[in-house]
Amino acid sequence: MNKYNSSVLIQSRRKFIRGSAIGLAACLTPFSCFGFPNPFDWSKKFRFDVIVIGAGAAGLAAAVEAADAGASVVVLEAAPKIGGNTLISGGFYSAVDSKRQTQQGVEDSEDLFFEQTFTFGGEHADQTLVRHLVEHATEGLEWLEKLGQHFKPEVFELYGAHWTRSHIPVLPLGYGYIRTLSGAALSRGVQIKVEHLVKDFTVKNGTVTGVIVETEGGRHEFKADKGVIIASGSFAANNELVKQFAPRLSDLTTNNTPYSTGEVMMAAQKIGAQLVDMEYIQCLPGCPKGKKYRVRFHNDVSSFIFLDHDGKRFIREDAPRDELRDSVIALPQGYAYTLIDGVGFKKAGILVQKEAVLALEGGEAWRADTVGELAKKLGMQPEILEKTVEEYNEGVISCNDRLGKKITPQTLEIKKPPFWAAYAGMTLHYTEGGLKINKKAQVLDKENKPIKGLYAAGTVTGGIHGKNRLGGNGLADAIVFGRTAGQQVVLNTKSKE
Repeated sequence: MNKYNSSVLIQSRRKFIRGSAIGLAACLTPFSCFGFPNPFDWSKKFRFDVIVIGAGAAGLAAAVEAADAGASVVVLEAAPKIGGNTLISGGFYSAVDSKRQTQQGVEDSEDLFFEQTFTFGGEHADQTLVRHLVEHATEGLEWLEKLGQHFKPEVFELYGAHWTRSHIPVLPLGYGYIRTLSGAALSRGVQIKVEHLVKDFTVKNGTVTGVIVETEGGRHEFKADKGVIIASGSFAANNELVKQFAPRLSDLTTNNTPYSTGEVMMAAQKIGAQLVDMEYIQCLPGCPKGKKYRVRFHNDVSSFIFLDHDGKRFIREDAPRDELRDSVIALPQGYAYTLIDGVGFKKAGILVQKEAVLALEGGEAWRADTVGELAKKLGMQPEILEKTVEEYNEGVISCNDRLGKKITPQTLEIKKPPFWAAYAGMTLHYTEGGLKINKKAQVLDKENKPIKGLYAAGTVTGGIHGKNRLGGNGLADAIVFGRTAGQQVVLNTKSKE
């Protein structure tokens, strides 16, 4: 089990999932809330064509593609249930989509998608990887839909996405992805094993040949005839690694699962894998240290504003995520507030509404019929907050926001009661750094040469997003490079036969 300390926020999210969303998942899947039995005969060693480490979106996408290419596949998941961070993510997927975007009057292109991804990443990412992501994101979206994943007909501008191209899943959070991908994998004969913690890799003549797995039954070897795909997720719940690579963020909470420890990534480094961009960790508004609830009023940039403790806006809400992080952390109290109105609250969706109600009952969210009344509950001077909202609404009407926020036809005035506010601290969300890969998803060594038989996809990799990941690009990354890894692990083997 994970030896690292879990944050208060993790506990809150786990309680929330257990108390509500897991019940929903049980109704959506025959797989016992995405947990699987382990009917193994431990007197044998197990051999497959492909071993996938991690059962989130990237790992399951890789497994489906490898199985479609004719490989026998096993997915090894350290947690007692599959899904990883995908399961508790917002579930938003960014891609150019001419059908949905055209209906909303949104112009877009792969070139613009590339430019924004690379530029907002500080022009630090590997351009070849960025180009591979944006050129295959739409294909990945269509592939998901063919498998049975459903998205709403409208796209929107997710917090930190910088364009109206984020797709909203019909099922909440990441449940649709995990249900769809796990069902597709199992129907193709993929074996999925939970509570299987990968500790080491086996290597022969410079080629990765399998893994050593720790279970309640002891340590066992799994062999891979074609290759191993690492999709084990981030290290945002490993405070020791956060302290090592980004010490100034080590006191923040995290919204990752407690299994996001980076142990598999570090095991890969021991056999020669190169790590890149480890100092870049993305944060989102979340539960401040010492608090219990996270309320995601920030998801839709068109609906909310940030407030400092005086009731003033201090940054445009569509700024790059790293700038937003640093501005919130720099406040004297180390956290801010988010404010939305009744229209924004309804637009936020049932799960965010439930988060808000739970926080309201716990004294960490506030609701009022007027802006002035809300200000009093927040300990602010009513006239200051009223002026802030008035100036913001004037900017929306005139399409000229005083802080430079981009005003679109989707941007809402804040004028319809009830008015809501919640804490907005910064919480560790996404580690942009990890294993260095090429566009074939092959893991590279310190000389930038592929390590034979080793592939990686998803949050465990680095070099794709640079210093700052765009909103909605995380799931696109997982699907695109997960599929690539699953295809290439079989294709590269066949080319040598």
